[in-house]
Amino acid sequence: MNILFIRSHTFLINEVENALRKRADLTITTLSMPLNPDQDTIASALDGIQSVLPALVIIINDTGTDKNGVFVTELIKRRCFIVNWFHDYPLYEEIFSGRVLLTDAHIIYLVSEQSFVDILQARGCTTFFMPLATDPSYFPKADDTRFIYDVSFVGNSSSLFIDSIMTEARGNEINKLLPLVASLKKLYYANPQTDIHQYLFDIKTQWADTTSLDVNETVFLLEWLCGYFYRRDFVVAVSEHFKERFVCFGDGDWEHFIKRSRVSAEACYYTTLYKCYAATKVNLNINRIQIRTSFTQRIFDCAACGAFLLTDKRELNSTYFSLDGSDQELVEFTSLNDCIDKTEYFITHECERNAIAERAQKKVLELHTYDNRIASILAICKDVWGV
Repeated sequence: MNILFIRSHTFLINEVENALRKRADLTITTLSMPLNPDQDTIASALDGIQSVLPALVIIINDTGTDKNGVFVTELIKRRCFIVNWFHDYPLYEEIFSGRVLLTDAHIIYLVSEQSFVDILQARGCTTFFMPLATDPSYFPKADDTRFIYDVSFVGNSSSLFIDSIMTEARGNEINKLLPLVASLKKLYYANPQTDIHQYLFDIKTQWADTTSLDVNETVFLLEWLCGYFYRRDFVVAVSEHFKERFVCFGDGDWEHFIKRSRVSAEACYYTTLYKCYAATKVNLNINRIQIRTSFTQRIFDCAACGAFLLTDKRELNSTYFSLDGSDQELVEFTSLNDCIDKTEYFITHECERNAIAERAQKKVLELHTYDNRIASILAICKDVWGV
């Protein structure tokens, strides 16, 4: 089978290409493209790949394709089938930059959050849930397993992203909804499993006429703001409790909220992050608010290198891991206090902690690598298209 892999500037590119190239039954052609190619670039690319078409085309997060859908449409005209795997919110660029969401029988959309399936299917898109995974070549078992930290969190502060989407004009409109923002924070802080996205649509008549912003744009901004405040305040509270036993591997903006001595920039995803996981007794996972039912790659990466992870409660945790009993593979928390109590417990219960981590590692390396995901994607393509 001919595979045309569109390589551009986004997360997941290396992992997917590595997994594809392990398959002896596939003929892989990689086409490097800018994030949003212009018409001349598209024409040149089409000329250069004629000899490998038709093909199954794999795209990550829309990257390497133009916002008007010209490139993908031209590939379909050349009898290609398209798989577009979103590791982020699939309608972000439609909302903020006018990208066209194509609906065509030759396109399959994959999403890494289960609740996104219904959103795209409602738009007429063929959509499947495809969770992220791990690439063990980037997350091997660390040779040096000495613990340096009792507890750590890995993640950006999201301050730059908030600044990028909250323009002055949008900020002025959101200011009209400050009472709603306060109520959303109170609701989510009390129950982090609350689907703020759906809640906002359920009460749309109470706020939609207050702002001139588009409804989908407003919902995105309000949900992100709520999640930004929640994760920031959660990390600050954890830092204050554990003090110098805690480290945050993230960007420098965390220093505005927690002590500089507790912020580290040494975690590079593809080179050193696995060592940071392995050097920590309890690694905390606090999902973004848009991850309503599932999880990011962190749950798999951490397990792959044999490290222990304590993660927030999500519906699909129990689908992919055993959460209790003698075969427990994952531990979840339901609140800040629960997180702190369980972290303190597992810091001192080494044998139990290691046993859970070892079982999680075995599960992940067997079932949740990108090799597994590519096999699943090809099976979907065969079921839907017969290719």
